[in-house]
Amino acid sequence: MTNISLAHFQSAAESAAISGNLNQKLTVTDSGDLQTREASSSLAGKLVSWHKLSSSEGTAKAQDQGAFRTALQDKFGKELGDQAYKHACSACGYTDGKAHSLTAKQISTGIDFAVRQDLQKQLAEAQNKGIVEHFEENPELLLSEGVTRKSGKKTEIEGLIANRKAEGFDGICEHTLAGVFKQNLRDNLTDTESEKVLDFVKAYDPKLSNLPALNELPDSIQGAVKLSKMVLGHQEENRMNANNIGIVFGPNIAKDDGIDPMAALTLNQVKTQFFTALINRAD
Repeated sequence: MTNISLAHFQSAAESAAISGNLNQKLTVTDSGDLQTREASSSLAGKLVSWHKLSSSEGTAKAQDQGAFRTALQDKFGKELGDQAYKHACSACGYTDGKAHSLTAKQISTGIDFAVRQDLQKQLAEAQNKGIVEHFEENPELLLSEGVTRKSGKKTEIEGLIANRKAEGFDGICEHTLAGVFKQNLRDNLTDTESEKVLDFVKAYDPKLSNLPALNELPDSIQGAVKLSKMVLGHQEENRMNANNIGIVFGPNIAKDDGIDPMAALTLNQVKTQFFTALINRAD
């Protein structure tokens, strides 16, 4: 079947929404067009057996679902595309992996989810960049004891994350800003980015000093290294040496979902060692 772009799916879903029929079933033709799917008990004008009809429709439904999933992956990347597809199936009462009709509601739900998630990551990274710039412009904040270690107020951290502003941080406690930075780092690292970092972490050997170039790391990790080096530059005042900073940021540079607690503890130690080496490395 010819691949079809996500824009075609979106256009069809919007047309169905305008007509007030989000439950409209859609199918992809061999030529790459979208058309409505109508219930039928015949093929090519001929009555067919229930078994043959069911088999044919099941194949078509699977192809429709596959085309939509592929379109999401092509637009948003495999990881987010898969997440959006599964979310859309679940939200519409379907089970991922089982053949079911493609509806305008499923398309709209999947696209909306992917757009929101993609935007959230962009806003989180922009906010963290703004926080780093604020510390650069106000270096006196870096003198605060335990600047990235001490916790800010939970309500203030949640409020800043909710409004996603990336500037205008004057008057906000440095511990709160650091708390926002750390949570953004934790919550918005994708599985793909995490796997890439873990590969570097596991390959790192202190004796070989085989650290990756900074630009090989995800942007969010690069920002964490930059902020950490700024904090390290005032360690006599803020009492945050490289090891302290590594303990704060190291566990957050890659996910450890799905592994047992003892393995996670060991991995955190390795991640901390890796991150500490990154911030100790000369520019």
